[in-house]
Amino acid sequence: MHPFWTFLDKTQRFMKGVSSVCLMGMALMTCADVILRATINKPIFGSEEIVSIFAVLAIGFALPYAHRKDSHVGVEIVVRLLSKKNQEIIRLITNVFSCLLFLLLAWQMFLYARVMQGSGEVSMNLELPTYSFVYALSFCLFIVTLYILQDIIFFFRGDRQEQ
Repeated sequence: MHPFWTFLDKTQRFMKGVSSVCLMGMALMTCADVILRATINKPIFGSEEIVSIFAVLAIGFALPYAHRKDSHVGVEIVVRLLSKKNQEIIRLITNVFSCLLFLLLAWQMFLYARVMQGSGEVSMNLELPTYSFVYALSFCLFIVTLYILQDIIFFFRGDRQEQ
């Protein structure tokens, strides 16, 4: 396998770990907030904000893994009735449009994060710099774009084993 694809897989595994930690952080923060609220009537200040940030990061960092495992939702009722060759052509067309869409999303998220950083926007309660999370999400979308591009390249090379 090409060293770049190996690096991409290592990045995806790291991102999967970050996503898992964020998911665990969401659960722990919610449990701690509920317990403190119920026992001593003292909720954790900004817990909703932290859980929301963890949720965004968990979803964003899990996207490359979901694409790699082909576990995203797809509507294939009609496509399954087509021949294998037509299914591959539809998959290629879908991948090309998806690649363009995710690249556009990553780029626009990056530009949006720069605007947020320039304006000094922070979160409402904890005053965390929200632009850093938008940068992180932009990075995640870019990694998904690279995986979709990999699928397109492997299609044209006829290399189905590496996917």
